[in-house]
Amino acid sequence: MRSLEDMRGIAVQLGRSKYVRMGACLFLNVFMFVPTASASGNFESGKITGFVSANGVSEQCIELAPMPKAHYSKHDRKTQSDYCSIDFSKAALCPKLWSTSPGTVIYEIDVSKFDNDYTQFEKQQCSKGHHAKDAAVKKLASFKISVNDRSTSATYAPSSWTYYHLSRYFKTGVHVPVAVYRSVDKQIHLERVVKPALSIIHGRHGLKMLGAGWSFLDAVESGQDKGSAGRAVLTGGDKLIFGSLLDNQGDRYSMTFNGTRESGWGMGQNYDFQQTAPFLALRSELPVAEAIKAGVHKARSNPKMANKLPADIEPAQVAFWMNDLLEITLLDFILGQQDRVGNIDYQWRWFWLDDGKLHSKHAKSTEVPTALAEFRPMRLKRTAINDNDAGVRRGYANFTMKTSMLSGLRHYNPHLYKKLVHLATDMQSKGEIFQWFVKSSGLSESEIRAIAERTQKAFELLVADCENGNLKLDLDPSHFLYSTQEIKPMKEYSCRPQ
Repeated sequence: MRSLEDMRGIAVQLGRSKYVRMGACLFLNVFMFVPTASASGNFESGKITGFVSANGVSEQCIELAPMPKAHYSKHDRKTQSDYCSIDFSKAALCPKLWSTSPGTVIYEIDVSKFDNDYTQFEKQQCSKGHHAKDAAVKKLASFKISVNDRSTSATYAPSSWTYYHLSRYFKTGVHVPVAVYRSVDKQIHLERVVKPALSIIHGRHGLKMLGAGWSFLDAVESGQDKGSAGRAVLTGGDKLIFGSLLDNQGDRYSMTFNGTRESGWGMGQNYDFQQTAPFLALRSELPVAEAIKAGVHKARSNPKMANKLPADIEPAQVAFWMNDLLEITLLDFILGQQDRVGNIDYQWRWFWLDDGKLHSKHAKSTEVPTALAEFRPMRLKRTAINDNDAGVRRGYANFTMKTSMLSGLRHYNPHLYKKLVHLATDMQSKGEIFQWFVKSSGLSESEIRAIAERTQKAFELLVADCENGNLKLDLDPSHFLYSTQEIKPMKEYSCRPQ
């Protein structure tokens, strides 16, 4: 397999180069077989955009090939393309100064206001953290790198783009952000992001783990750390670091969805997560409408939850939350997520039915838009899982599996169930989706094997409960958008659909 550099030489020799000189950047946009880009595996048939840094180092942005049977919206495709048009030499780069893991926030700015020098903005604004965006024209994306040293939090860049593509296969209602592969000149990242980050957070309290992450990247990018964790960050003859480009949007849920977390990090908070109203409703043997009432009542027996969860909460909201939980727990089980609870967000949206099909639109206010009035839309919280970078990697604690979140369920969405059955069949037969993982996901053989094994285990758990009559394929949250009298009975579905 030829490297990107080899392909560049061939194009020039043939006199048919598709490069366009754009300032100091060399820009390429072609479909081709892509070299191993140091995630652990291959990225065949991905769409590459190439850049050359100020140091003359070739960088790559890769839009992974579409997963078979997955659905990508126009917005998904545009977002991928937008991310891969970002030239780091023509953007402001600020270190992430909050939470526990390092990252780079990329801003588009009016550079004329900063002496035509992006680094002037960085010096003046980056230390403000979240508030840097107040002086920026636009936040373009965040760049997240794999950080897995002993003293740091756990993040794994390939997990983010794997979540993105698998969520589009499952057609989730839960929002999972678009993510693409990106490699960056490590020397420039060291000078413009890592060193300033260490300087800014020096002496700040409460940022010990974040500081450890930045110190780890400093050691890797300066060449001091040559251990296995450091090597896993590097690519391109150790001239580049790689990670994922994505953007997180949404507000953090309270304990109504994330759970009380009163039992502490790890197993405890994951059991607390299962005492929320929608989770309790999923495990109730009552019909869905009655299960929702029972779930709310039981969850509110905890005084902390009762203070946050209204007794008269809309049944439709709980029904959508139930479906969200099915999607989240299935993704997390299959991809081995270690850090979900507490990292679940929401966005307000209008939901309505038109000709039997579910539609939604961003809710800018509580007033029903005139154009939607005839459909009697409901304003509900749409769930978003933005922080998907602690999965896929071998060695992470799969708390969804460890705390048996797929066991004891009594209600399931039949369409999600059918997609799982198809995925399990494909992965076992090494079909087209399995081949996508092998050829296009950038994951290692052992990571793909683990995904296949967990998919099979999820399939066996749910099919067994379905066939013994404990699990009913009777959850369609759209049925709750209107009055109870308008809810239509669901048809019966097979436990082993063709």
